[in-house]
Amino acid sequence: MKLREYETVIVLDPELSEAEIEKVLSKFEEIIKKHNGIIKEIEKWGIKTLAFKVKHKRKGYYAVFHYYGRPETIEEVERNIKIDDRIIRFLSFKTSKKEIDSSQIEVKAA
Repeated sequence: MKLREYETVIVLDPELSEAEIEKVLSKFEEIIKKHNGIIKEIEKWGIKTLAFKVKHKRKGYYAVFHYYGRPETIEEVERNIKIDDRIIRFLSFKTSKKEIDSSQIEVKAA
Protein backbone atom coordinates (compact mmCIF):
# COMPACT_ATOMS: atom_id res chain seq x y z
CA MET A 1 0.00 0.00 0.00
CA LYS A 2 1.36 3.44 -0.98
CA LEU A 3 1.33 6.08 1.77
CA ARG A 4 2.36 9.71 2.11
CA GLU A 5 4.03 11.36 5.07
CA TYR A 6 2.01 13.98 6.97
CA GLU A 7 2.34 16.18 10.05
CA THR A 8 -0.55 17.53 12.07
CA VAL A 9 0.06 20.13 14.76
CA ILE A 10 -2.75 20.54 17.27
CA VAL A 11 -3.16 23.15 19.98
CA LEU A 12 -5.27 21.96 22.89
CA ASP A 13 -7.06 24.01 25.53
CA PRO A 14 -4.43 24.68 28.24
CA GLU A 15 -7.00 24.14 31.00
CA LEU A 16 -7.29 20.41 30.23
CA SER A 17 -5.86 17.99 32.77
CA GLU A 18 -2.96 15.71 31.84
CA ALA A 19 -5.37 12.75 31.69
CA GLU A 20 -7.70 14.63 29.29
CA ILE A 21 -4.75 15.58 27.07
CA GLU A 22 -3.64 11.94 26.90
CA LYS A 23 -7.22 10.92 26.08
CA VAL A 24 -7.35 13.36 23.14
CA LEU A 25 -3.94 12.28 21.82
CA SER A 26 -4.80 8.58 22.04
CA LYS A 27 -8.12 9.25 20.29
CA PHE A 28 -6.32 10.72 17.28
CA GLU A 29 -3.69 8.00 17.35
CA GLU A 30 -6.50 5.43 17.06
CA ILE A 31 -8.18 7.37 14.24
CA ILE A 32 -4.94 7.36 12.26
CA LYS A 33 -4.42 3.64 12.80
CA LYS A 34 -8.07 2.82 12.03
CA HIS A 35 -7.79 4.54 8.65
CA ASN A 36 -4.68 2.60 7.54
CA GLY A 37 -2.19 5.15 8.84
CA ILE A 38 1.12 4.46 10.55
CA ILE A 39 2.26 6.67 13.44
CA LYS A 40 5.89 7.65 13.09
CA GLU A 41 6.11 9.82 16.21
CA ILE A 42 4.02 11.98 18.53
CA GLU A 43 5.81 15.01 19.97
CA LYS A 44 4.37 16.63 23.08
CA TRP A 45 5.66 20.19 23.25
CA GLY A 46 3.62 21.16 26.29
CA ILE A 47 2.04 24.51 27.13
CA LYS A 48 3.33 27.44 25.08
CA THR A 49 2.28 31.07 24.80
CA LEU A 50 0.32 31.83 21.63
CA ALA A 51 1.26 34.76 19.39
CA PHE A 52 -2.31 36.05 19.65
CA LYS A 53 -5.49 35.05 21.43
CA VAL A 54 -7.26 32.01 20.00
CA LYS A 55 -10.76 31.37 21.34
CA HIS A 56 -9.97 33.80 24.20
CA LYS A 57 -6.87 31.79 25.25
CA ARG A 58 -3.32 33.17 25.56
CA LYS A 59 -1.70 29.73 25.96
CA GLY A 60 -2.16 26.30 24.43
CA TYR A 61 -0.85 22.74 24.77
CA TYR A 62 1.01 21.80 21.58
CA ALA A 63 1.31 18.29 20.17
CA VAL A 64 2.65 17.18 16.78
CA PHE A 65 1.68 13.95 15.03
CA HIS A 66 4.13 12.60 12.42
CA TYR A 67 2.45 9.84 10.45
CA TYR A 68 2.02 8.06 7.14
CA GLY A 69 -1.37 7.71 5.54
CA ARG A 70 -3.60 8.01 2.55
CA PRO A 71 -5.59 11.14 1.69
CA GLU A 72 -8.63 9.57 3.38
CA THR A 73 -6.61 9.29 6.61
CA ILE A 74 -5.88 13.01 6.84
CA GLU A 75 -9.46 13.87 5.84
CA GLU A 76 -10.79 11.80 8.74
CA VAL A 77 -8.25 13.25 11.20
CA GLU A 78 -9.17 16.81 10.23
CA ARG A 79 -12.90 16.07 10.32
CA ASN A 80 -12.57 14.81 13.90
CA ILE A 81 -10.36 17.74 14.92
CA LYS A 82 -12.97 20.21 13.68
CA ILE A 83 -15.72 18.70 15.85
CA ASP A 84 -13.58 18.37 19.01
CA ASP A 85 -14.04 21.45 21.24
CA ARG A 86 -10.89 20.66 23.22
CA ILE A 87 -8.73 21.59 20.21
CA ILE A 88 -8.43 25.33 19.69
CA ARG A 89 -6.27 25.31 16.54
CA PHE A 90 -4.61 22.84 14.13
CA LEU A 91 -2.52 22.66 10.99
CA SER A 92 -1.94 19.62 8.77
CA PHE A 93 0.50 19.38 5.91
CA LYS A 94 2.16 16.86 3.63
CA THR A 95 5.89 16.58 4.37
CA SER A 96 6.84 14.51 1.33
CA LYS A 97 5.59 14.69 -2.25
CA LYS A 98 6.39 11.10 -3.10
CA GLU A 99 4.42 8.07 -1.98
CA ILE A 100 6.20 5.41 0.07
CA ASP A 101 5.36 1.73 0.18
CA SER A 102 4.20 0.74 3.66
CA SER A 103 6.80 -2.06 3.80
CA GLN A 104 9.63 0.55 3.60
CA ILE A 105 8.50 2.64 6.58
CA GLU A 106 10.64 2.63 9.71
CA VAL A 107 8.95 3.74 12.91
CA LYS A 108 10.72 5.02 16.03
CA ALA A 109 10.35 2.81 19.07
CA ALA A 110 8.13 4.38 21.71
